[in-house]
Amino acid sequence: MKKVLFIASAFLSMSPVFSQTEKKATETVPVKTEKKAAAKKEVKATSAKAVKAEATTVKAPETKETTTTLAQPQQVTPPPPAAPPADVNKLFEFKNEAFDFGKIPAGKPAKYDLFIKNISKETAELTLVQPGCGCTTPEYEAKKKFALGETVKVTLGYNGGAPGNGSPFSKSVTVTLNGNVTKVVTFKGETYAVPTESAPANGSIDKLKPAEETKH
Repeated sequence: MKKVLFIASAFLSMSPVFSQTEKKATETVPVKTEKKAAAKKEVKATSAKAVKAEATTVKAPETKETTTTLAQPQQVTPPPPAAPPADVNKLFEFKNEAFDFGKIPAGKPAKYDLFIKNISKETAELTLVQPGCGCTTPEYEAKKKFALGETVKVTLGYNGGAPGNGSPFSKSVTVTLNGNVTKVVTFKGETYAVPTESAPANGSIDKLKPAEETKH
């Protein structure tokens, strides 16, 4: 009986110790749990940062694709074909366009007139008269305007060649009308040699005349 009472009293005396131990254990468990939860959050946060850093490091920079566009060659439109030259014989009538001097004395100038009549529907212009060589001299009114039915005159002179020498000749002259219509006219002939000095006078005939008058 005394043993039982001793055990009971001992148990009762130790109960406060057990209650404090349980209280400490109860208080410690939540603290450890909170620390573990905080540690897990910290680990998760660290892992997330590490993953994000890794993603930032590993991700290759975006590159924009560049496409090279070759310049297309510019198409050059060829100019329209030039209009065919007008038929000068449908616009003008020429008189003495192939003139023949015949025989003329060498070394003496000769000339003739070329006539050009306007048979077109508009006013025409005598633009230029261009001789083929220096031995031909044209005389005309430059830039001469002449209406339908009118005629202009061009005088063409030939210097006669070298004096004392007779030979055939053939020359050409280009006549330009309206700035771009041309006509080539020609003339020809033959020169003959001319004596440089005349024959001396017969003096004996002059001496006989007074004697004959005396007899009468």
